[in-house]
Amino acid sequence: MSRTALAILSTENLLHNINTIRSHAPHSKIVAMVKANGYGHGLRSSALKMQNYVDMLGVSSIDEALALRKVGIKIPILLAEGVFESRELVIASAEKFAVAFHNNAQLEWLRNTMLPQPLSGWLKINTGLGRLGFTLDEAQTAYTLLHTSTKIKPPLTMMSHFACADTPENPLNKTQCDIFKKITVLMHGNYSICNSAALFAMPDMHYDYIRPGLALYGISPFMGCSAASLNLKPVMTIRSTLIAINMLAKGSSVGYGARYTCSEQMPIGVVAFGYGDGYPISARDGTPVLIQNTRCPLVGRISMDMLTVDLRTCPQAQIGDTVTLWGDELPLEEVAVHTQSIPWALLTSVQHRVQFLWTQP
Repeated sequence: MSRTALAILSTENLLHNINTIRSHAPHSKIVAMVKANGYGHGLRSSALKMQNYVDMLGVSSIDEALALRKVGIKIPILLAEGVFESRELVIASAEKFAVAFHNNAQLEWLRNTMLPQPLSGWLKINTGLGRLGFTLDEAQTAYTLLHTSTKIKPPLTMMSHFACADTPENPLNKTQCDIFKKITVLMHGNYSICNSAALFAMPDMHYDYIRPGLALYGISPFMGCSAASLNLKPVMTIRSTLIAINMLAKGSSVGYGARYTCSEQMPIGVVAFGYGDGYPISARDGTPVLIQNTRCPLVGRISMDMLTVDLRTCPQAQIGDTVTLWGDELPLEEVAVHTQSIPWALLTSVQHRVQFLWTQP
């Protein structure tokens, strides 16, 4: 029998989340971010589930975009990091990918490359994240070049990205909003700045395109705010099984490094899931798992293929019982606070030896 590590992916919850997102920004088009293997849910499968319900897909590289075209994705695809060399502009043009331009090298490639047809261009402007994009002053020149180029089909879209949207009270948010509002006056076209957090926290910044990622997959982008309170439902539920139950004596240690010592005689359950499957090795004692609808705390260090839990809260547990590591009834956000990781990283860490199963629509 194969390993029992499963990722159950809910089509119903994915479509529910899209509807929730659209209800918050009914006048904006949705660019569904499927980069990083669909936030761990599968690049191709996630895109295929979404393509009839969103306006555009967002990826980080042309390789991801080409993989989507090969499985029959027809809707527009945005290369959010732009192209990495000039020849990719030709491919993007032929495949009708939208391309973000964020530096002068990319503009030079555009100037010197013959294209089969005009591109949909997105101009990335750094309003405070300090990562990719032109400064506001530099953007004026870049805008003129793209806006007047016969290789860019109108309208041009101006885009930026928030640094602190998940902490709405951070003053940098207002600074970035003010700069972006100036952009909408100085540069004509379409506009896009909202990620998942800004979608909920900054309704006046929705503009023409929103670019949700985490929220699509049913996870709250805010610390201390549940997904349920935002009307989001988890798409991914990670499950495995109990493969052993050991009654350990008081003073016995559990796992590598003997991190946990039993305070009394106690049942210890062994679950077939470890860091080799994508569970965070930084998970502390007390991290919850769900067995028979009961929260049981993790004890001991995570192994490559296994983790161990205290079964005193669920003494009726039996070998073969299903164990939920996150998802339905156990939000990923609740698990993440017990680790040194964040929901984005946990989702994208799930490994290929875990079997992925989508529910039918």
